[in-house]
Formats: sequence, structure tokens, C-alpha cells
Amino acid sequence: MKRPFIALLCVFLISVLSPISSAQIININPDCPATTHVISDHTPEQIHIQLTQNPSEMLVIWATPGLTNSIVEYGIGIDDPTADKTVTDGTEMCYDHDMVFHSAIMVDLLPATEYTYRVGDGHAADWSDTFTFTTQDFEKESFEFVAFGDHGMSDDAQNTANLVRSFDAAELVILSGDISYANGEQSVWDDYGKKYQTSLAHIPWMMSPGNHENETVYGYGFDAYETRFEMPSSSGSDFWHSFDYGGVHFIAISTEHPYHEGTEQLDWIREDLATANANREAVPWIVIYGHKPLYTSHGHETHDDTMIELRTLLEPILFENSVDLAIWGHDHFYERTWPVVNENITTRGINDDGLMFVSGFSPIHIVAGVGGKDSYEYADEQPDWSFHREITHGVMHITVNHTTETMHVEYVRTDNTVGDSFLLVKESSKNLIVTEEDKGIPAPGLFLNVLVLTIASIFKKKTEKVVESY
Repeated sequence: MKRPFIALLCVFLISVLSPISSAQIININPDCPATTHVISDHTPEQIHIQLTQNPSEMLVIWATPGLTNSIVEYGIGIDDPTADKTVTDGTEMCYDHDMVFHSAIMVDLLPATEYTYRVGDGHAADWSDTFTFTTQDFEKESFEFVAFGDHGMSDDAQNTANLVRSFDAAELVILSGDISYANGEQSVWDDYGKKYQTSLAHIPWMMSPGNHENETVYGYGFDAYETRFEMPSSSGSDFWHSFDYGGVHFIAISTEHPYHEGTEQLDWIREDLATANANREAVPWIVIYGHKPLYTSHGHETHDDTMIELRTLLEPILFENSVDLAIWGHDHFYERTWPVVNENITTRGINDDGLMFVSGFSPIHIVAGVGGKDSYEYADEQPDWSFHREITHGVMHITVNHTTETMHVEYVRTDNTVGDSFLLVKESSKNLIVTEEDKGIPAPGLFLNVLVLTIASIFKKKTEKVVESY
């Protein structure tokens, strides 16, 4: 409660006692720590971009040690973005940490276009380096994205970041919680933002919170996560949100906030998924991500209790709306399920080999807590619903092909070997022929494809009876 007075007092004293002009004291923000009003270092750092709900926009967030204005200059295909557009109405945000966080939205962006941008406060000495990003191409045949959880800044985490950058065509990263592992030390968050700025400033990283984003025991709660990341969405929350990109509806949930019946989050999840499922013609795929998994063979009692609770509440909603893929973190290994509901395998796919599935039966769940933290051991006994698991580090690399109506999912280890892969095929893609050259997926032949696709709806109806046991 004393901070506003102290901050204003510091600003007054500086303005009276220092030789700088009053024009250099740009902001008086009582929400920011007093030190940020005094520090003259306005060098931008921790620059990263994130999506809004509008494909003609891009949100950029950065930090400075001292309080100053939030300005972005951007342009098309130029080295010097000053020649084009400027955003001068950015926002400054603070929490109980001696840094100022700025956000601004670049608007009127053209599709399939590379933009150059820089951030600062308008003073020549305070501009960042220039960075580039490319807007969504609505005519493109395919879309690639990367997904993982449980990152941090270890050597393995750096290898993961290097792997992310190696996918030149990837347009998006989704991170399923446990981002920096600051654990109350806020400078770790700063180090994280600076360490991975090369990637964060180039393609959007969309986050969901994990248990390590909850710094309540250290007096911060979720302040660091909420201030450093903005997720504009119909939810009105940075903790759970959704967006469309590349023919995919992404929905992020928070397993760290109330999700029980009657809560704001569960009501929103139910409504958002129903809307997305009704919009399949425009956006055919649904991918959900969050931190704690609905399926894991970790085997620890606390993990199992949370898993069962989440599954009981969320799985019927995911099944009802035919979610295609669910990506989780929390457990530091890789594990992929069969299409499953209530621990029952709903289909073993084409050829029964787990390599190709007609989507829409029930979600395939993936535990991808492989971003860089020390690995966990999973239970010795592998459940029937678990298709593949391994203890390595890496990322999910996912390609959506709009022409063939397929989603190819592969787990790529940090040594660039593929640990697991499978293909999801839309039921409507009746004439799809998968060749042996297509990402290494075996060719089932046209007749088998048509046969499986023809009877898919029959199996789906039979599978619906499984959820009645909840």
C-alpha cells in the first residue's frame, strides 16, 4: 500500500534534484516499483510476440528496467521499420519486481507477409534490434507447429530451443506449462526471456500455466505469468484461452485453477469446445493443451489422483466434441495413448498398428513434459491405453495438410531422431491415398482407406456408449 506514495515521491525528488528535463520523465505509474521511476535504463529486453484473436494483428511484449513509453515501429520487407507504421499507445505493466513490462499491438497486417519491427520509447538510444515475423498464409497447403512442456534453462532445455528453431516452416509454439522454473526468483524469468528471445521474438509462443507458474508460496501468485504473457480470448483470462490458426482451433486450459462443475473455467471450456465443434467446416481440427495430463503412467499417488479428477470432469466434454489431440506436460517423459475414453481404447486405427487413425473417435493424449527438466521414471507396468513411452527430451512437431485433410504428429528428440509418429485422417477425406513416402507412414492402400472411413461413423456411435459409465 506504500508503493504509490514512494514512487511518486521518488519521481518528484528526481524531477527537482536532477538536471534532466521534465520531458524525460515520461510516465508516473503508481503500480510500478519506485526503482523503475528512477532508473534511466530503458533498453528493451525479453521481446516476444503472441497472437490476438485477429489474424491482422500481432501482439508484442517486452521489458525495460526503467519506466518509459511503449512504442513499436514496423514495416514490410525493410531493414528500417521507421519508414512504415508506428504504434504509440502501448501499455506499461508492473508487479512486485523491478522491471516494467510493455505491450503493444501491431495492426492492419497483410496475410502471408514478412514484417520487420523494433520496440522502444522513441529515443534513438533506446530502440531494440530489429526482428521479423510472418503473418498467417490462408492459401498455404500446410501448417506446422511445435509443442512441448516443462522447459526451463538447463542444457537440455537449450537443446530443445535449438530444435524448435531448426523447424524453419514452424509458425507457432505452444508450451504446456512450467515455463521458466523461477520458483520465486523473478530474475530467472528475466533470464528466460532473454535466453530464448531469438525464437520468442520471431514466432508466437502461446503458453498455458503449470504448477511452477503458481508462485504463491513466494508471495507472487501467478503475477509473473499474468504480467509477462497476454492471451486475448473470449475467456477474458490469460490462464485459459483459445484461438484459431492454420485450420486448427487451439484451446488452452489451466489445471492450476478451479475446473470443477459450476466454475467459470469449466463453463467456458464447455461452451468454447461446442462452438469449435460446430465450426468444423471452417476450422477442421481441435487441439487442447494444458499442464497436468488426463492420462499418464507416472504412477505416483498425487499424479494419479489429479489425473482421475481431471479425467472425470473433462473427458466427457472432450469426447462429446471430438477433440482430435490433447497435449500435456507435468510428467517429464514422453507418452502417447491410443484413442481412448474412460481408459478404453476406442480404435486401434488402420492396420491395428497405431500409425494411422481416422480422427473423431476420441482424443489421442500425449504427455510431452520433455522440454528440458530432469526426466521422471514411469511405472513399470504399461497400461493397455498407453501406446508408446520413452524417457528422452524433445518436442512435438505437427503438420496439418489442408489438401489431404491430415494431421501428422511426430515426437522428435533433441538429437533429431524421431521417437514416435502417427497420422490422423479426417473422415471426410474418402479418396485419400497415403504413400510410403509420406512421412514414413505405411501405405494401407486405397481400398482399406475407403473401408475404414466408411465404417468409422458406425464405430463412433458404438464408442459413445463408453462415456455412459462416468
